[in-house]
Amino acid sequence: MNDRNSYSYTVLSIRPGEEPRIDVSVYPDSSAQVTYHSIGDGFHASINIAFAATRLSIATTRDAEATAERVAFARQLSEAAAAFLADCERLHADRQAAA
Repeated sequence: MNDRNSYSYTVLSIRPGEEPRIDVSVYPDSSAQVTYHSIGDGFHASINIAFAATRLSIATTRDAEATAERVAFARQLSEAAAAFLADCERLHADRQAAA
């Protein structure tokens, strides 16, 4: 499904006296992919999101310690993904009920 409402874009903002800011927005269709690569015997674990020309990886690093802060970040990511899923399922069910 490649509809006209699916797209991605990146905005780079540079303002005097501030650090540069990069915003990436992804509004995917069914061609988008989310993959997870386990740490296994390798050096790091990663979650990868690919859509159109956008690629995003969230990963541990080879030498990174498993700190409480990293675990807290992973938990926040998991909770946000679960909330996103719940909202998507609700919106889909609402749309199906209206049809």
